[in-house]
Amino acid sequence: MEKLRTTLNLSSITLGTMRFFDKSLTTREVVDLIEAAYNSGINTHHSSIEYSSYPLYTEAIKRTSCAKNIKHIVKLSAPHFEDTNFSAKLLEERVNQELVNLNVECLDVLQWLLRSKPINDLERLNTLKNYELEIEDCFFNLKQKGKIKSVFSFPYSVPFAEEVEKLSQIDGIISYLNRQEQEYSKFATNNPFIAIRPFNAGALLKNSDDVKKNIDDCLRYISTHKSLLTTIVGINSIQQLEAFNN
Repeated sequence: MEKLRTTLNLSSITLGTMRFFDKSLTTREVVDLIEAAYNSGINTHHSSIEYSSYPLYTEAIKRTSCAKNIKHIVKLSAPHFEDTNFSAKLLEERVNQELVNLNVECLDVLQWLLRSKPINDLERLNTLKNYELEIEDCFFNLKQKGKIKSVFSFPYSVPFAEEVEKLSQIDGIISYLNRQEQEYSKFATNNPFIAIRPFNAGALLKNSDDVKKNIDDCLRYISTHKSLLTTIVGINSIQQLEAFNN
């Protein structure tokens, strides 16, 4: 656990990039936000080719002075909704494309999703069982090639999390954790964990007389989980960023 924490060395807050496009940010504004976040100690970003903000983010990150110092958590699925089964070849191709798009040699965290259409545990657990050796070999090879440093599973369900964490090449779980959504709390106590949605999509900050205090309280609750590595937060302006500065 501590070896992985040291190896990854993620900032306690990860900059979530999902809403940049929805919030109508310009490339210049994203560049300024990334620079300001980096200067405040946030050196880790979360991105996905599935997000509408992805082209905006990948263009902006290339224009920053801190690009080479940014650590990346990248969301990729295999199988994806339209895939018929797990394919190591296809997943490696997707990783390769991310390396090109982000102009990096290695992804710090591969956030892996095993999907079905529609999402259901029966089918996904069967895929996990039937392709276990291929999945293990795929992640081992990607690490050996230096394309990824770690794999964290986004499980969609607690039963899936309980099974997937048994794989030797799965380094941890990445999922929702906040004062209202506590289903994954035990994983954040026993194994490396990355938290998503710390404010429960804003529900925990609504009708607040002191937003800064509420933010601090929410993050403090998550930080009590001893296996937490970082918390992904959607920050869409320098004004919002100021709420996360000490």
